Amino acid sequence: MATLSNLADRLRFELGDLGKSFVTNFVADGTTNRFRLHYAPLDGEGVKVFRNGRDVSDYCSVEEQTGVLVFDTEEFPAEGDEILVSGTYYRYFTATEIKKIVEEALQTHSNGHTDVVGRAITLETLPAIEEYPVVVHAVTLALYTLATDASFDIDIQAPDGVTIPRSERYRQLTEMIQQRQQQYRELCTLLGIGLYRIDVFNLNRISKATGRLVPVYLPQEVDDRSYPERTHVATPTLGNVEEPWETEAGELTGYQGRDFNTQLVFNGNYAGKTFTANLLNQRGSVLAVQPFTLSVTTTGTVVITGASRTSGSTTVTLTTSTSHGFTEGAGVAITDVDPTVNGFGTIHVIDPTHFSVTAVATTALSLTNLTGEAELTANKNYTFNLSLTSDQTLRLAERTYWSISTTDVFTNKTVEIKGGKFFTVRRSTVVI
Repeated sequence: MATLSNLADRLRFELGDLGKSFVTNFVADGTTNRFRLHYAPLDGEGVKVFRNGRDVSDYCSVEEQTGVLVFDTEEFPAEGDEILVSGTYYRYFTATEIKKIVEEALQTHSNGHTDVVGRAITLETLPAIEEYPVVVHAVTLALYTLATDASFDIDIQAPDGVTIPRSERYRQLTEMIQQRQQQYRELCTLLGIGLYRIDVFNLNRISKATGRLVPVYLPQEVDDRSYPERTHVATPTLGNVEEPWETEAGELTGYQGRDFNTQLVFNGNYAGKTFTANLLNQRGSVLAVQPFTLSVTTTGTVVITGASRTSGSTTVTLTTSTSHGFTEGAGVAITDVDPTVNGFGTIHVIDPTHFSVTAVATTALSLTNLTGEAELTANKNYTFNLSLTSDQTLRLAERTYWSISTTDVFTNKTVEIKGGKFFTVRRSTVVI
């Protein structure tokens, strides 16, 4: 599988923009926290800074394009401090710029293209044969950037007759762009990919009874008794442009007859909510084709083992199984404790395993051995683990829709929070 860093490294190799290491040291004068390193552009993440032999890299930032080192105020260098800096610098582009060029090249190369099951071509699904053409296309985009910069240079003529034709660099770059464009065009034409691919269609008959495509099978000899093998050709999009969906969270792919497991992380505030995950026939459908086995983990949640309230008081004291780590005045959602306690409240910290909230009821309450929960009402990351068994994937359609929904335990209102296409890569089907 292609990765952004791998394609970026291949692009640098094609451009001759390989990284070079540097080490420089200087003595601070006590008047500034900004120092020019005389190396640019830089790989900011790889820069190491030592102040009097102590690593202070976490207290510094680097302007990658200009090669300027900036110290935070708490590490303001004093007069006489010895500063040692090491890292990697490049000739043309920063790491951020080179990755942006690769992403743009991939987007234009794969625009509107899908694989045989209808998945959009992305970095994760990019075929290995298309990696080099994407890099070649990225080279042309990078050279365009360099040519734009070179176009602002002017020719220099010295009084002694010496001439420096700066426009020659622009001419060389434009020639290189044309050569790389021709190389990319030839690769796309021969391989049938990218912006210059030649589309070859197999004419499929549409059944008048069902309105669906009739499957096509590989031809066989008349006396061949082996099972017919179905051909898997790319599903035509017919120019369809899908409308964006507010809960769209990407495509998932499973394999027929194999266990499916994936982990998704979403940020939000779902305190006091339960979760369900299903495969649907299509987006917006209410019919669940197959439920996922789902587990959800997040921070800021503790188990409540006890609840007490004295008669006539609205203050409920809650006991947690472990140290809750809550702070005074934070919001909390309480579930599965007692109808007079469940709901949203404000925390008053008593000790590491006890806190109190204010409820409406004033009846006496004494509960132990509970399994309720208290969750902070704040945005945080939720990790969803979805899984299907091999028997379940065996019966799935090729294209369905995955959906994660929440149900408010207090109002029973259900809404979808995330969803997307689910593709099942199937084995060849046969006709008996």
